[in-house]
Amino acid sequence: MNEQTPISPSSDICQILTCLPEKFVVDFANGIDVARERQRHMGTRDGFFARLYDGFTGQGDRHQAEINASLTDGVEGALNWLKDLSESLASSNRAIVQVNARVNALKLDVATLVDFSIQSRQTINLLSQRLDERCNALDRNVARIDCLQQAHLHLDDVFDKWGAGHFDMFTLSGRCYAALEELRWGAFGDYCQAASRAERQKQLERLANRAIIQLNKDAGIGQGERIATRERWLARPEHNAFLTDGEETIRYLGDWTSPQATPFAFAASQMPEELPLHLPRIIAAPRVTEAMISELFLEAS
Repeated sequence: MNEQTPISPSSDICQILTCLPEKFVVDFANGIDVARERQRHMGTRDGFFARLYDGFTGQGDRHQAEINASLTDGVEGALNWLKDLSESLASSNRAIVQVNARVNALKLDVATLVDFSIQSRQTINLLSQRLDERCNALDRNVARIDCLQQAHLHLDDVFDKWGAGHFDMFTLSGRCYAALEELRWGAFGDYCQAASRAERQKQLERLANRAIIQLNKDAGIGQGERIATRERWLARPEHNAFLTDGEETIRYLGDWTSPQATPFAFAASQMPEELPLHLPRIIAAPRVTEAMISELFLEAS
């Protein structure tokens, strides 16, 4: 695939990793800066984000030209796109709450700018109101009795995809990371955020058990058997099932990780030349799984 080919919501990679649109909307919102608009937010993002932008908006070149037309138009264009994108792409509690937090921050920025247009103030106020309504609606849904059932269904769906080979494009540890990100951005992650500590721990243990079983199966090793990190856990697939965008996608999903704070997730997603200092050189599936769950659901949440 050409490096500049847009990636739309219907692309194969978005069907496999449904959390991509959720993360994109959050990144788009975080890229809007009303106080310093001399450098457009698109210019600060990597190439993969630009491909998502073109694919999700559908008319990347034309709308980017409109956004770049002037300072005021740029802000208004970005806010209007954020409104459309948050309605069409963001559905998880995690994405909507983060977008809402960014919009509330933008409201404070706008309040300090005397010459900011009335139309843009109205746009951001309406967007904030709509996001508040969606946050309230999500809070009510999270409180419903069927929330746990939805979390279980989501867990089953992700592991069905993994077991069916849809994550075979990734390294062994990358498969675990992809599954955890899928869960973190959806109904399972929403439930874990709202649940009590004891209930959250119970669900994360259930997740860990399933991930350990699947990882051992994929690696062809026995329970507790340790294998080399670089040569096995981080080895690229040798078969022809590797999707062109697989490696770039997993790297984009993990762009928040760091070798110090989240060494397991960092290695799985970024596949660095030099392994993090705290990453064991020989590991068993339970260590990989439990460490990554801790990094995604406890430390990064």
